[in-house]
Amino acid sequence: MGLAGSGKSTIFNALAQQKVEVGSYGSSEPHRASVRVPDERLTRLSEMFRPEKTTPAEVRYVDVAGVVGGGEGKAAQLLGQLRNADELLHVVRAFENDTFPHPRGSVDPLRDLDEMDAELALADLSVVEKRLDRLARELRMGKAAPNNPLWRELELFEQFKPLLEGGGAIRDLDLAESDVKLLRSYGFLTQKPMLVLLNTGDDVASAEPMVARVRARPGGKSVDVAALAGRLEMELGDLGQDERVEFMRELGIAELGLGRIVRLSYRLLDLISFFTVGEDECRAWTVRRNAPAVDAAGTIHTDLARGFIRAEVVRYEELIAAGGLSEARKAGTLRQEGKAYPVQDGDIMHVLFNV
Repeated sequence: MGLAGSGKSTIFNALAQQKVEVGSYGSSEPHRASVRVPDERLTRLSEMFRPEKTTPAEVRYVDVAGVVGGGEGKAAQLLGQLRNADELLHVVRAFENDTFPHPRGSVDPLRDLDEMDAELALADLSVVEKRLDRLARELRMGKAAPNNPLWRELELFEQFKPLLEGGGAIRDLDLAESDVKLLRSYGFLTQKPMLVLLNTGDDVASAEPMVARVRARPGGKSVDVAALAGRLEMELGDLGQDERVEFMRELGIAELGLGRIVRLSYRLLDLISFFTVGEDECRAWTVRRNAPAVDAAGTIHTDLARGFIRAEVVRYEELIAAGGLSEARKAGTLRQEGKAYPVQDGDIMHVLFNV
């Protein structure tokens, strides 16, 4: 997401290697793309097991039209399209272009960031005020028992109202896990983790002082900041593999921005990857950090969670060092773990279960 003129469709094209039209929107329908998560570990595992199929994890990107300000009408509709997102990727313009001038007349990332934060707060405030009116009517009419969760919802919304009126964000509050579950259906925008992505000129290094300034702003819980040369990344994505590698070598670029942006998003969402391996398939799976092994098994298939007996687990680094599963078993690095084992990033897991 981003204000009009931020270059977010350019960023979308760069990350998703798409070719949506930049600079205009034929309709208010968002662009969508599923993107394979780059992971050198999965590549290495596939080289080791030579499976029939290799399946990376995926990230789904949704690119909505540029928000034009006002907090009402079209802007509210566009922001509403983001309520089902797990994380917001806020593209902020940090490049000069005389042929494509900034709609506000000047490039000022901090100003634009403040404006979008205000839009998000206004959108959430509208939801809170409407819900508060309804909650007050229901509870005053005596329809809710004293232990009804509606009372807790009322307490939370009464706390949110002054916070949002002041331009604050719900994510900055220390909410209990039970409160997070209670609020999940509302999809509050200011509760979501946010990656602020400065869309720079071709020299990303020149944006580092601005990255530091944005990162130093007050608040910012569950917020991270990065810079990406959107136009350059998009152009690199349009090249063939050999030509892209050559250009990246000449420009001193070690990897495309997608890998770095995905890693930052995983960190904000507290996600990790674990792997299943074999001759039929090597696959990356995404779960919350420290998810119990039985929940990770359920990610693979619900039957594995229902009939879970135990999991055979080996760390990626230990498997690579051993040279294979049987060698890891002989070395004692292939372990037996129970349901409660907290899955770690890079674990290779094989689930034993009852049918």
